[in-house]
Amino acid sequence: MAKKKSSADKINKAVETDPPKDRDEAVSLVALAISEGAKKAKDKEIIDVVAYDEPEYYDDEPITAEDATYNIIYGPRSNGKTYKMCRKILNGKFDEGLPSAYIRRLDEMIKPANLSELFNPHIEYITERSGGKYNGVTYKSRAFYLCKYNLSGDKVDQDREPFCRCYAVNTAETTKGQDAGEVKHVVFDEFITRQFYLTNEFVLFQNLLSSIVRARKGVKIWMIANTVSKYCPYFAEMGLDRIKDQKQGTIDIYTMGKTATKIAVEYCGKSAASQKVSEYYCFSNPELQMITSGDWEISLYRHIPKGINDKRPEFEFYVRFDNNIERGAIYIYNESPMIVFTRKTTEIKNPEEQIIFGDSIDDPNVLHSTTLDGSSTRAHAMILDLIKRRKTYYGTNEDGEIINNWIKWAKNGGFRL
Repeated sequence: MAKKKSSADKINKAVETDPPKDRDEAVSLVALAISEGAKKAKDKEIIDVVAYDEPEYYDDEPITAEDATYNIIYGPRSNGKTYKMCRKILNGKFDEGLPSAYIRRLDEMIKPANLSELFNPHIEYITERSGGKYNGVTYKSRAFYLCKYNLSGDKVDQDREPFCRCYAVNTAETTKGQDAGEVKHVVFDEFITRQFYLTNEFVLFQNLLSSIVRARKGVKIWMIANTVSKYCPYFAEMGLDRIKDQKQGTIDIYTMGKTATKIAVEYCGKSAASQKVSEYYCFSNPELQMITSGDWEISLYRHIPKGINDKRPEFEFYVRFDNNIERGAIYIYNESPMIVFTRKTTEIKNPEEQIIFGDSIDDPNVLHSTTLDGSSTRAHAMILDLIKRRKTYYGTNEDGEIINNWIKWAKNGGFRL
């Protein structure tokens, strides 16, 4: 008579032919095996089958355990960073009765049309934590309130105080003098952009932060973003000089200033959730890699025309930006001038005799400038004209990123294209 197969044997056979689709299903299989009294559930046979290298969503516990004042988290899009921050805000309310603050760079992004549904994925959690007292959220006057809706969808109750107030960096001046009271967390969402940064944006952010935090201690700052651009003035202003070389899946710790403020910086890894939709972004364009993998987004730029390296440039100039040096060489190609930008890895020789643009120049030399207004010399005017007419080529896409971000930065200093 054939031996009857145990539940564990059936489960093992099932996962071999039809592996669990997600973590929940895997956990259910293990739970079933244990509940049936299957000893093999404790062995590697089942554990190996249901193991996952990547979490379903971003896990904030490792960086939370660092207990840093500033917590910077960047990585792939749609891996649950904002979701976890919203959960922190709600826990601050339910666990300690404290509200939090939510910040975006531009006022447009905290208008109801763009923000009112921020906490919608947490409605079930709100209902559970409040014991059924609240089952919804309402957003008005730049603040989120817990509320209660009846079966007809009518709001029948609302908490007196908001659990989260919202702010924008570009309207930070309007916040001065306003004290909204004690806060638990300050979440700055999407602080990295591929568009433009405000003039002195980091100073504006710090002013806004001082208006929210005041003299209170114990407030945690969370800055989260997708890897849309390696250039970010917040990195330089905060002294985060190791970010460009940071490995994905690691947390780097900085200690800053006389107060020894602790800053934890996490380059978070991929999650199973983001990988579920990776088939839609399978193309080779480097701009798409950040969506699922978290690689830094890099645009495609025109590379150096064939044969140009055999020519001698008419003259050269240099761009110092974000701790990089780019060499700009002007060539005559097909009877027309053009600029070729390539990385320079050594210091500039005889800098007092060279045309140099930069983000940290402070000397009276007419050849040196922080902006590109074309008014210093005829050479400056030619460089400006070639950039305006897009007569630019690059050794690599990385060179293009550096120059493109320099141009955006220079716009705030008087450069107009």
